[in-house]
Amino acid sequence: MSEHKQAEKEQAKLLAILEAAPDFISTADLTGQVLYFNKAARRMLELGEKESIEGRNLCRNHPKWANEIIQNQGLPESVRVGNWVGETAVLKADGREIPISQLIIAHKSPDGEVEYFSTIARDISELKAAEETLRQKAEHLEQTLKELQNTQAHLLQSEKMSSIGQLVAGVAHEMNNPLGFIAASVKQAKPTFADIVEHLKLYQKKFPAPGDEILIHAEEIDLEYSLSDLPEMIDSMTIACDRLKNISTSLRTFTRADQDYKIPFNIHQGIDSTILILKHRLKANEQRPKIEVITNYGNLPEVECFPGQLNQVFMNILANAIDALDESNTDRSFREIKANPNRITITTSLKEKIVEVKIADNGVGMSESVKQKVFDHLFTTKGVGKGTGLGLAIAGSIVIEKHGGTLNVNSTPGVVTEFVITLPIVAPAQS
Repeated sequence: MSEHKQAEKEQAKLLAILEAAPDFISTADLTGQVLYFNKAARRMLELGEKESIEGRNLCRNHPKWANEIIQNQGLPESVRVGNWVGETAVLKADGREIPISQLIIAHKSPDGEVEYFSTIARDISELKAAEETLRQKAEHLEQTLKELQNTQAHLLQSEKMSSIGQLVAGVAHEMNNPLGFIAASVKQAKPTFADIVEHLKLYQKKFPAPGDEILIHAEEIDLEYSLSDLPEMIDSMTIACDRLKNISTSLRTFTRADQDYKIPFNIHQGIDSTILILKHRLKANEQRPKIEVITNYGNLPEVECFPGQLNQVFMNILANAIDALDESNTDRSFREIKANPNRITITTSLKEKIVEVKIADNGVGMSESVKQKVFDHLFTTKGVGKGTGLGLAIAGSIVIEKHGGTLNVNSTPGVVTEFVITLPIVAPAQS
């Protein structure tokens, strides 16, 4: 009797501890029928202290997804090693879920047979809320960091383009003065030379026998050739002056300074000026023939935009296309490249007040993984020192954020890469 009373006292102490515990504590038989709930468990499940738990199954305590975890992971693991710890949830009377950290213990007899299960669970709602808050803050910080990086890259690139623009615009301006003088002089000299040639021909006609000295001198200076070649030289000089004038105009078009508001702009002029700036990279060299540029221009109205920034987009995409074509020439002979020439095709069209510009090259194409990252900040497939990973990221930022358009890429690996730019004719106001 003394041992029995002692056991009852110990049991009462243990029960008092269980009832005072702040954690959810329960026991159940092998079929899942509840044998015991402490006060904390009843409070969590919103059960009255005297409410009967007879016939109540453990599955009623949890949502479906939590029961699947308990049945497939918790119970088998606890039987195998003695206990299992994981995160599940319990259901309140109104159906709300409370996230919990749950410990399941399999209690076995001396011969190793499972007799019942017990559960200790703790409400981790506040922890989960804190984790969610931290996760949101982390996402916000990550997004802020990306925005700062993009802004910094854009500012650096804009400053670089601004400096280059000022330099090129200055060079173009300085070219105009001597160019204008040369062009005017050639224009004035052309009829003068024509008159002199005509006068010499009259001398030859009226004095067919001018004497040995004149005839010898005429032969020494190859007079007949000079008289026929001189007009062609003047024409070539005129063409060269016109060419320089076009280059100067294109430089000013490409490097034009943007206002703080959008202005109407001829997209084709921007593309043409960019092609001219890159012409030195398109020319033939020892490794390959020249890169062909085919322009299929539609009938486009002027687009409200920041012309300098849009020219930068064309520059970045076209420079990227040239790099891709040069990469595609690796291990190809000059003859092979000539048989299947490098080509960049630029197509423009108008679709329901949206201007579409397609810039395609027949280079190496892109894999799906590269295509997914091509507009990411600092992403590049080029070797060290050859690419910064800023060009296409900045191009996307300019088209999307500054002009309310879109910039996408279509690519077939080893065949073609096509960048597609869409721009509204009247761009939305910049936020």
